[in-house]
Amino acid sequence: ASFLCAEKCLLFIKDSKKRNLYTFIKDRGSNGEKVVKPLQRGITAAMLSETSGYSINKATQARQWLHEVDELPNFTTVSYLAWPIRDPATSKSIGVVEFRNKRNGSNSFDSNDMQLSRVIALQLSHAVIYFKQNEIIDGRTQAINQAYEDNLDLTETIHLPSESENQSSFSPIRSSRTAFAIPSQPQIFSERRTSVTVSDIAWGYNVFSKNELELTMHAIDIFDDQGLFSRFSIPMTTFVHFIDEIKRGYDSDAPYHNSLHAFDVMHVCYLLITKCGAEKYLESFNILSILVAALAHDLGHDGYNNTFHQQISSELAMTYNGISVLENYSAAFLFRILRKKENNIFARLNEDDMKKMKARLIEMIMDTDAAHHYNLMNRFQLGLDTKKLSRGLLSSMILHVSDVSNPTRPGPIAREWAYVVQTEFFRQGDKEKELRLKKSPFMDRDDENLPQMQIAFIDAVVQPIFRLMADFMPLIEDNCLKPLHLNKAFWHNMMQRDIVKIDDIKSFLDCHKNDEVFDMAESDYNFGDRSERSDHSMPDNSPIPGIPADAKLKGKPERRVSMIALHDGTYTNEEDPELGHSYYDRTYNIRRMSLKQTMTESGKGACCMVHSGLNKLLDSPAFQSMTFLATIYALFAFDLNLAIGSKATDPVIDYITFTVFAIFVVELILSLVFISGYIQFFFWLDIVATISLFFEIGFFLRITSNMAFANDLALAKAGRAAKAGARAGRIASILRLIRLVKIFKFAKLTLGRTRKKESENNDAEDEIENDLHFSMSIVGRRMTESITKKVIIAVVLMLIMFSFTEGDYTPDARQLQLDSIAEFPDSIVPRLSFFSSHDNIIAFSGVGIDYADNERIGGLREGEILTFNSTLDPSISASFDVYEDSVSQAWDSVITTAFVSLLLATMGLLFSRDAYKMVIHPIEKMKFTVQQLSENPLLHLEKIKNRNSSESNETDMLEQAITKMAALLRVGFGSAGAEIIAKNLSDMGELNPMIPGVRVNAIFGFCDIRDFTFATEGLQQDVMLFVNKIAEITHRHVVDSGGHPNKNIGDAFLLVWKLKSGKNTNSSGDLQRTLFDSSLKCMQKVIEDVRNVGNLGSFLKEKKSDISPPWASSLRNYNVNVGVGLHKGWAIEGAIGSKVKIDPSYLSPHVNITSRLEAATKRYRVPLLMSDAFFGGLSGSVQSKCRRCDKVSFKGCSDPMVIYHHDTFSLKKLEKRPNNYDNLLKITSWDNETDTENKGLIDDIISKLNSQNELVQREVFDALFNTYLDKDWKRCKIYCHLWIEHFPSDPVVNRMIEKLSAENFECPPSWPGFHVFMEK
Repeated sequence: ASFLCAEKCLLFIKDSKKRNLYTFIKDRGSNGEKVVKPLQRGITAAMLSETSGYSINKATQARQWLHEVDELPNFTTVSYLAWPIRDPATSKSIGVVEFRNKRNGSNSFDSNDMQLSRVIALQLSHAVIYFKQNEIIDGRTQAINQAYEDNLDLTETIHLPSESENQSSFSPIRSSRTAFAIPSQPQIFSERRTSVTVSDIAWGYNVFSKNELELTMHAIDIFDDQGLFSRFSIPMTTFVHFIDEIKRGYDSDAPYHNSLHAFDVMHVCYLLITKCGAEKYLESFNILSILVAALAHDLGHDGYNNTFHQQISSELAMTYNGISVLENYSAAFLFRILRKKENNIFARLNEDDMKKMKARLIEMIMDTDAAHHYNLMNRFQLGLDTKKLSRGLLSSMILHVSDVSNPTRPGPIAREWAYVVQTEFFRQGDKEKELRLKKSPFMDRDDENLPQMQIAFIDAVVQPIFRLMADFMPLIEDNCLKPLHLNKAFWHNMMQRDIVKIDDIKSFLDCHKNDEVFDMAESDYNFGDRSERSDHSMPDNSPIPGIPADAKLKGKPERRVSMIALHDGTYTNEEDPELGHSYYDRTYNIRRMSLKQTMTESGKGACCMVHSGLNKLLDSPAFQSMTFLATIYALFAFDLNLAIGSKATDPVIDYITFTVFAIFVVELILSLVFISGYIQFFFWLDIVATISLFFEIGFFLRITSNMAFANDLALAKAGRAAKAGARAGRIASILRLIRLVKIFKFAKLTLGRTRKKESENNDAEDEIENDLHFSMSIVGRRMTESITKKVIIAVVLMLIMFSFTEGDYTPDARQLQLDSIAEFPDSIVPRLSFFSSHDNIIAFSGVGIDYADNERIGGLREGEILTFNSTLDPSISASFDVYEDSVSQAWDSVITTAFVSLLLATMGLLFSRDAYKMVIHPIEKMKFTVQQLSENPLLHLEKIKNRNSSESNETDMLEQAITKMAALLRVGFGSAGAEIIAKNLSDMGELNPMIPGVRVNAIFGFCDIRDFTFATEGLQQDVMLFVNKIAEITHRHVVDSGGHPNKNIGDAFLLVWKLKSGKNTNSSGDLQRTLFDSSLKCMQKVIEDVRNVGNLGSFLKEKKSDISPPWASSLRNYNVNVGVGLHKGWAIEGAIGSKVKIDPSYLSPHVNITSRLEAATKRYRVPLLMSDAFFGGLSGSVQSKCRRCDKVSFKGCSDPMVIYHHDTFSLKKLEKRPNNYDNLLKITSWDNETDTENKGLIDDIISKLNSQNELVQREVFDALFNTYLDKDWKRCKIYCHLWIEHFPSDPVVNRMIEKLSAENFECPPSWPGFHVFMEK
């Protein structure tokens, strides 16, 4: 309202369902009142049908005015101005903006108000649409996630990294990956054990060339590669049945929407997850849901789209009310398949996880509806803008992107998909003709144009959504967008050749098998300018293949700012069907800005911009270089002009000097404004040097010639020839020389910065040394400035003193001769002697002689003419031409200036260099060391440790001592004490090691030496050597894998791998699969290295220890082994103890669980056990090599957990028979002859165990373990018997047999489904 000086500004929004208009009136101090008007009556309703604005000075005289409808409560309307608000896309009216009662003398709105209100109405239309888009997005997201959001926690949110979160942590390993790089898998897990070949996992995988069995095997390989069979206990038989049902669920008559399309989409989803980096953000649960949804997203699709079903009112359209007909049907079809026990791959999910999985699958399948394409893009863009994405939204996006990915595939595959899409379109088009329905775009066989269809689909759908995904996963650029550009170029080439039919395209390709057409297409296509449309690009209003005509084509939502706030306050419990569900549930605190406020803020912004610009100008190399050249000019120009110039060049020199003077004044003012602490020593020297330049500008002296001191200034200007003048000139030059010191310092810094930039591109031998070279400490800066000041003062005082003490008391012969002429005016001899002695006389006056060489005088400067007056008779005077003397003195001044400049620079550098080298630099290195230790103790200590020093003075000894103490801190405190080191080194107060603890998420490892007591008793004092050798192996591998050794407890070691939170991961750090894999690989290396040593004698071979005779024989056969437990959880990192002694460590029940996992390795006879929390963080390929050992509950742990063992070798190595093999067979034997109930099961188990496919064999173990958990121990006995017949040395099954045989393979009724371990 303030823009138009109106008393009221109202925005009425149209509610089509309730058939009314509404707004909110909120005055100061009020809570807001809703005003509703009907759509049929009143001036506001009439404005909806207008195409332009309307203004009237007396509202009550308007024909449409109805007082009972249009008048506001407690308000009288006089003048009235209104504009309709229209949707820019559809031109439909969505509201009206009104202005009431002009606040000026005429109380009426004029033409200017009409134009301004038109602009406001246009801005409001964009603002309303923007809010409408946001509410549609929010409402859609809320509705979709309603079914499962209660089951999700904070781990379902992806936090995109900000700049501050990308800072390195206290890790000794610095990663060089970009934010979205694919984490490399450890080498030990890189070898695939399935049948997925290199060509099969690439983008060139062609489902058209695969048979049914190959497609099934490919699905198995993908699920196995992601570890889904092991993670979710999916039996292989069940999965195969599920895949077969999926295949049967697709209509084989549909050219495109058939099972080949489903498997292709699954394959692309797999590639996006593995090759494009999405696996960094997704948990195994998400990956499973994506792959299953990909297989099922078009189940039951008959080859006709949703629009067709709606037009013919098919049974499906009636069933699902015309809403996402086929997608709803596919989701229902999927759960009908899963309802059958033999197909239920989710049978092992608990109730909560199953609810979540069902909601997730429904959401993803519904989001494949083409009508939701733009809405899905808007939601994803909003997630990127707000730096938050849900994993559910990312999963939907991956599936939908894969669903439309055909044009991003290699050329032959992309064209094959284009052919079948065209075929299916024509199939629907033929049906539409048969039923006399409206023709759908691109589905008329008589108007075939495949290139046009593909280009339209790429421009409107594929390219935008893949580019949006590339903003999140940059690897999509190379893997998808480049092939997309090539395919688009191919279709452009076909259009240019007017080859638009499938048969013609195939014939053309058969004739060009050398692919020159592709080279031509690639060269003709502009890959650099993505936004450029070609001549064959479709206009914006053209139909889009596969997208319904009524779909809302919304691109990236723009944030538009309206001039007038829609509301000022908070409104709740209001539902707006036009702008979205619960529109006023949101809080709008939009500030009303008047024109005056806008101008004030604009002025402040302009001032800030000017301030910043001037500050940058002062520091810019160009300005500093200009100041440097101006200083050189001020030092030498005047004397050089005297030496080689003439009187004609003086005006030019004066103007240049004035320009230099102005530069000095500007620099002085800018330095005063922008340099803090500038008013010190150099400020006063700058003032004096700048003022001294003023007296060298000739026209200033002529302007001030009428002043009393003009003659004195002129004398100083002209006195270069006189000795007093020479002294004054030298003092002015000395003052100007002072500026050279600051410029010299700037040149040194500039040179340093240049060298620093060069050094950044090279390998530095000593990073600390390079950093120190470009960062001076406070004491170094003060000492350098002090030395520079003293050198300047000493040199200046010396020169000034020499100038004042420099004197020549010998009378001038010319003066004596003039006095002689005055004393003997009548004698001709003195006059003849005077004129014969001086050939440079240009003027003489007195004793009857009046001589002047005017031509010669006119060519000389004032300073080049020397005049003497007789002391006896002032009327007698003589003037001399002293040009040669002036030139000589000018060159002397140039040399003196250069010498003084060199003297200042040399002395300053020499004095500063020794002080810097011997005192300042060592202090700065020590200060830098302490500072870096306080910022990042662990990382920086590694750098210090490798430094060498060739000097041996006292400061170097101090530096080496600090380095050693820092290394001792690292060794003593470890990663848990890093915060203590940093806190106390950065704090200038007293020592305080008892800082508060910090909660961290981490992977904990516990490594214990087997039979340590036995070894200690035998080794005695050599036990320290024994333990330290194992510690060296363990710690080396842990540090190499990114972990930190913590506590050494005699025979055990606590190891920690800290998880980063808030970056490319969930809140607990579960998605850092590389670190999980690396920690597992690390501990396996420790186990392997220790095991490879063999017996104790081999382990201690470097030192021949004297083993006590009673133990000698047994220790020679003592084999060194370790056990390891791995777990993921939280802990409090901090110091334990008092100010007398502290131990930095981790306190948490999760640390105790890790210790108990290690203790359980003895019970289960395996070297390594891991919890399900740790197992969930591993990558899929590693999970597929893990097997469940048991379900247990440890002391101090409230919830039971499944514990896992990782097989570092194939199952074939378990075929060696142990000593108790016969006993195991006997224990697990049963009457096989009479057991007809399990005969089919037994045959199936034997068949799978005899298979050479390890994946199938592992399925038997999963089934064995499931029968154990399901308390079906009788059937578990059969599994165990058949298993040990093939793998008799499997320690996991052997332990299970011992445990179950104790209960005679009868599950006790009181057994809770897990074992309880109460010991510590």
